[in-house]
Amino acid sequence: MKRQPPRAPMKNGFDRIGPFHPYVAFGAVILLDLIAAVLILLAVAWVADRIEEAIWPGGTDWVQFDL
Repeated sequence: MKRQPPRAPMKNGFDRIGPFHPYVAFGAVILLDLIAAVLILLAVAWVADRIEEAIWPGGTDWVQFDL
């Protein structure tokens, strides 16, 4: 099977990432990073709410999870 020659970089100096423009791939990575950061912050808030509930029962829950 014949290999295709590598494509030349785009005019702005970036290489294509598959069929996508580099900005689309960069945006997807940023979006995944933001989702991961929000999930980590939500987990920290949930753990802190559980600890607070064990120390001082009652009051308002910060995170409402009924599993």
